[in-house]
Amino acid sequence: MSPVRTFVVPALAVGGLCASWSPAAAQGRVGVGAEFTGYSVDAGLGVEAVQLFSVPLAVSFTAGDRTTVDLYSSWAQGEVEREGVRYVLSGLVDTHVRASVEAAPWALLSFAVGVPTGKSEQSAEEAVVSTVLSTDLLAFPQAAWGTGLSLTSAVTMAREMGAVAVGVSASYAARSEFEPRSDLDLMYRPGNEARFRLGLDGHVGESGTVSGSVHYARYEADQGNGRNLFQPGSRVGFDARWVFRANAGVWTLYAGSLAREHGDLSLGVLDTSSGVLVGDSVFTTASQRLWSAGVVGAVGIGRSHVLHPQVDLKLQDRKDPDGITAGSGWMLSVGGDLPLRMGSAQDLIPRIRLLVGAIQDDAGESVGVKGVEISGTLRFDF
Repeated sequence: MSPVRTFVVPALAVGGLCASWSPAAAQGRVGVGAEFTGYSVDAGLGVEAVQLFSVPLAVSFTAGDRTTVDLYSSWAQGEVEREGVRYVLSGLVDTHVRASVEAAPWALLSFAVGVPTGKSEQSAEEAVVSTVLSTDLLAFPQAAWGTGLSLTSAVTMAREMGAVAVGVSASYAARSEFEPRSDLDLMYRPGNEARFRLGLDGHVGESGTVSGSVHYARYEADQGNGRNLFQPGSRVGFDARWVFRANAGVWTLYAGSLAREHGDLSLGVLDTSSGVLVGDSVFTTASQRLWSAGVVGAVGIGRSHVLHPQVDLKLQDRKDPDGITAGSGWMLSVGGDLPLRMGSAQDLIPRIRLLVGAIQDDAGESVGVKGVEISGTLRFDF
């Protein structure tokens, strides 16, 4: 495999369903899963429970010697219980298709389209669900069902320099407008997005590797009915991992951080006598930094099975301009998966994780959160 492919970070969710696939081993791979994530929340955050059930589908296949095509879509249902009332949002999500072309052993070009197959127009009740699911610390795999048409282009370049490989990548995403609410007269267009990444990869000892990268994202202003509505803050982060062998198994230690700057929310000022907008009031939103660290291992069970235990810790620091830290907190998860070979080209991968943590309320008090994640993925090659 050329060094450029070691630096490709999938923009789709194909990685989880079609992981560990080499184009040289088969023409393609299909993954279909059933995933449930649910949390119970102590009093203080205004929500008693939140859960998400989804059925994702991912397909990855080669088209010629240098081109790989990835496709991802899902059906999902999210539920939130608040003050004894149950809110539900369900349906198909947007479909994402990406083609990656190896232009040279050191250069990879990617083109992706987000097809608006998902439910973008939501009622006020459905918007409650998507808002809660977007809480970063809870890390739900799906928060937005539909966000309009998007087009993304990317280039990745990598070269080996002695014992170290160096990679750089850049991408640009353009987005179209859509109607996010059925109860509002609003055409919303998310701002276009530019991302940059610099990565290093090298060997340590006889069988270990160390890799790391820094990444930066900048966003144009979101627009509502043609007016600037929200200017998201830039994001900058890093990640690092050490892969090594221990007791005949492969283990990975990883850590990372992602910081988001303050954003600016613009709200129109209305002249009540004439009903005409006469200006804007700008409100500064909270900044945020998310830290994560963990370990994934491999433990042999009998002669043919390998358990992959995982421990993961997330710490979130969130602060608005007035110093209020509502939304800060931590989340610890413990679990693992056990791949089961079902035939010459099929795998079944059950997975379970238990989660416990706390999130601060508006008064700065920590509110307990407990959760479980259960999933099963069926993968087969063709």
